[in-house]
Amino acid sequence: MLAATASYASAAKNPAPVVSSGWVELTAPTTIALSGSATGFTYTPTAATVFVYDSGNPAGGQGTDKIETLVESLFSLPSTGTGSLKLTGFDDLSNGKSGSFNVTSSSSFDYLAVHYGGGELVFHWNTPVAANSLFTFTGLPNGISNYRAFSTISAVPEPSTYGMLLGGLALMGVVARRRARK
Repeated sequence: MLAATASYASAAKNPAPVVSSGWVELTAPTTIALSGSATGFTYTPTAATVFVYDSGNPAGGQGTDKIETLVESLFSLPSTGTGSLKLTGFDDLSNGKSGSFNVTSSSSFDYLAVHYGGGELVFHWNTPVAANSLFTFTGLPNGISNYRAFSTISAVPEPSTYGMLLGGLALMGVVARRRARK
């Protein structure tokens, strides 16, 4: 286990505690050492936290629901309600070891799970990243095959909710006024 921990390093020399079997957590890394990568993996935009699994496919498979459960467990998020995840975007990719792709999503996201032939990278940003943002990367030992983007469900109502509330209040006012006239 010490050898696995020592094999991961970031440019910022952050400690890399092992979270669970095979997973390593890095804080704001700009470069990540992966087995089979001569130069190290680099990416933008820089995330606050990255979990790295560099041991093949993580347990559970690559289904969207499995990846959502994985992200929730890595970051200790609830599976339902406020703070849980909702899928905002996903895509299968062309197995590039370097390049870029737009994270096509229906809204901003703050978690991104990227699967490559030798493992899984799970990114978290403290400030949500805008929908359809460009994600660039270099130095993967194997090509990227897919990604899943998630946002957290917040307790703050969306603007459409306020609109429905105001519309309902206006309707109740009209009904009350009509009853007062009778």
